[in-house]
Amino acid sequence: MKELSAEQRRQWKTDGYLHLEGVLDADQVAFFANEMDRIRRLPGWEPDRRQGKELPIGHYAWLDHARDLDPAGFMDRRDLLSYHQAFIDLIDAAPVFDYVVEIMGPNILLSMTQAITRPADPQFPGYTHTDGGESLRLTRLAESSPPVALKAMYLLSDVPRENCGNLTVFPGSHLRQIPFNEDGPKYPQSRMTPYSPGAAQLTGAAGDVYLFPHALWHGPSRNESGNARKVLLYNYCQLWVRCYDYDAIPPEAQRATPRQRRLLGDLGYDFRPGSYFYVPNDQTEVIRGANPAG
Repeated sequence: MKELSAEQRRQWKTDGYLHLEGVLDADQVAFFANEMDRIRRLPGWEPDRRQGKELPIGHYAWLDHARDLDPAGFMDRRDLLSYHQAFIDLIDAAPVFDYVVEIMGPNILLSMTQAITRPADPQFPGYTHTDGGESLRLTRLAESSPPVALKAMYLLSDVPRENCGNLTVFPGSHLRQIPFNEDGPKYPQSRMTPYSPGAAQLTGAAGDVYLFPHALWHGPSRNESGNARKVLLYNYCQLWVRCYDYDAIPPEAQRATPRQRRLLGDLGYDFRPGSYFYVPNDQTEVIRGANPAG
């Protein structure tokens, strides 16, 4: 498996994110961007505001299609694996998965897949947050500890300058807590914005990938580019953490390789007390080894 350079390890420990250039080629970028345009018209998990009552933040409803059918309109689609084999194959594609394993260790699961289109909207103020809910927001690990959860964001659009809907991060915030409004709503947001001191808007080209832990404060900037920003996100968590997208081994595991099935929760035996807390004997071999055909 490919390994991070010494400079990449330093940046990860210090800043809490990595920028991997040219991971997807032009054909792959075009394919996944076209898939995003296609699946917005299909049923799936999306934010639902039709009833005038917002779901709790982070919760999704099963809808007939995305609320906005314009390919350049907003979409937030979860659980992508059923739409095409290519989404399954991306689970452990090199080199991203190699670096995920180096950072997190081999005892991991795929917790979530997501496709987001953010339209051009100069009025959108942007926001910042951590991932994983209220508990993970308050969980701060030692600098030497692997992250509880990590996200790989695949850019399918160029983000050549600031205010293009950029991923905005607060470098180092995975190690030090940023104050947030505990006396505010049930699901408080940080007092920080993408334009607060210390924020860094990340630029990149379609095909690049950002890696960052859920504990890093981050969020989108406003998009003044005139073009929609499209991304795919693949989240990984430690084996003992509950997955985001599913509560049992998903049916797509039947079309996956042995390593992909393991990442989808198939431990090779039926559930019993202690499963996922104590890893299978072959866990390291399956995760670090070659990816044989299933």
